[in-house]
Amino acid sequence: MKLTILSENNTYTREPYLMGEPGFCCYIECAGRRLLLDTGYYGIALKNAETLGIDLNGLDCIAISHGHDDHTHGLLPLLESGLDISRAKLVVHPQGLRRKLVDGADSGFPWGEEEIRRRFDVQEAAGPLELAENLWYLGAIPRVNDFENKSPIGFVVTEDGQQADFLTDDTALAYRAEEGVFVITGCSHSGICNICEYAKQVLGDDRLLGVIGGFHLLQEGRQLEETIRYFDREKPSLLCPCHCISMRCKFRMAQALPIEDIAAGFTLQLR
Repeated sequence: MKLTILSENNTYTREPYLMGEPGFCCYIECAGRRLLLDTGYYGIALKNAETLGIDLNGLDCIAISHGHDDHTHGLLPLLESGLDISRAKLVVHPQGLRRKLVDGADSGFPWGEEEIRRRFDVQEAAGPLELAENLWYLGAIPRVNDFENKSPIGFVVTEDGQQADFLTDDTALAYRAEEGVFVITGCSHSGICNICEYAKQVLGDDRLLGVIGGFHLLQEGRQLEETIRYFDREKPSLLCPCHCISMRCKFRMAQALPIEDIAAGFTLQLR
């Protein structure tokens, strides 16, 4: 499996010069299949892919980690780009297509659910789904610890009206590598430790090789300290927090763990 970060909050100060945005998009090649995890917000992923020489024509799949706009609004420029994505399935948790509101403003997909289904071949996945050989979309993440995902973010619109949004649609990808389980996450609203534990369970391997993506750690406190303790016990060889992690939290993690500093353009290959 080979992955490249196409959209992220940060950029490298080296050529090729890429663009950054407060969104996330990851391009993955695995067992002859080509897919995206999320699409970012402004279409920066498309520009960076072109700069990097990555052809997004003929994608097999666009997997959505959760329904927030910084991960889904890139679908609009992707459709408008003229690229051929006609065979790409849009894989999403069944609740991910629902309308989301934060501070009274729409914060989900750029279209309503009916329009999304018209524009894309939607494949709902509430449970684990193999997207390519050894690469899994995890579906709903069991929330088993007592320090992650305790506060809602805005509201989700359901048949019963607006409900506090605990991001039950949040999920991630997991790859079964030779040396253990590698997790690729968008924002980790369900908790990065919950995600890693479930990924090991789904793939049937207790070895956590690494993690890349958003950790959703914005404030210092118990969740951060428990997360550090978790990774200190698991000892993954590659730990790459990005996108939604504050400078203070990232610095605190770096004091205790060997984390990798990544940005748009970061590339990783696993066997």
